[in-house]
Amino acid sequence: MPASPVSNARSGVSGAAKRHTLHVAFNDELQILVDEVAARVDRWTAQQAWIWEPGSPASAEAANGEVRQDGTPWGDRKVRTAYAYAQMATKLAAEFSRCAALLIGAGRPAPGIETEVRSALEAGSVAWWLLEPGLTARQRVCRLQLLRRNSAREYARSIDEVGEDRAIAGNETVAGIEAECLALGLGRFTACGDKLEDQERLKYTRRVQALTSELGNTGAYSIYSAPAHAELAGIWRLFGQTGATFPDREPIHSPVVNPEASFAAADSALKAMMGPMERIALLFGWTVPGRAEEFSATIEHMNSEMSRLRP
Repeated sequence: MPASPVSNARSGVSGAAKRHTLHVAFNDELQILVDEVAARVDRWTAQQAWIWEPGSPASAEAANGEVRQDGTPWGDRKVRTAYAYAQMATKLAAEFSRCAALLIGAGRPAPGIETEVRSALEAGSVAWWLLEPGLTARQRVCRLQLLRRNSAREYARSIDEVGEDRAIAGNETVAGIEAECLALGLGRFTACGDKLEDQERLKYTRRVQALTSELGNTGAYSIYSAPAHAELAGIWRLFGQTGATFPDREPIHSPVVNPEASFAAADSALKAMMGPMERIALLFGWTVPGRAEEFSATIEHMNSEMSRLRP
């Protein structure tokens, strides 16, 4: 049962001050948790740790028997490039999550927090989709090339819009990537560049929704997209009555701190980082003693803390 206003006054602490203290502690703990996980993800994706175990799916993909159009073997370089892309995307998810954590800890209103988390989910979904279990080396490289071709298309559009020379794109051009695929012995792109052999690139929204649905975070991306696009429903959801009113008029509303929104954003940030990490661990065979316990301990810590902090 909460203390009465009288008992609060006698102790020299107002009800508002107590609520503020609880609010600060709640936000601080969420920030600490997100930062802790981001630090572990950074360490797991550091170059010195970025190795796979013998007998892992990654080792089999690296030893693939694919050959180029000229009959020479692929080797492991293209597969390693796919893994490096996932590595960078996972690090990006951690950095966006750190930015969100700063805003959560500062007790800022939800709009900025949710925009950072939306970007973390997008970055995490790239690694998550690229490292889907059960793919062959060829299929994974096809996914890499689909992502590269789409990136080159968007890059060319940006270069044209600012009036720069397309030569600044170097080899990352649509034509260059298509030529590279043919040299690798892959097929031609179809469906306006969104299909390569039996692989189809998921567009941004579908890719993030696939990640969030898999991790029990359904609806997060759609919810966060609304304020990012300044849609009325998204803006209004993040406003609250400030307590001030004009005489004989409606109350004034402004962006407000929302504990439920901060909690949900922290949950999404954690999943944006750990979703790809779980797939990396499976692919690289990080189920050996030492690594497996560390992963399990991290997930258990996340779950217990989020259960304890749930508003």
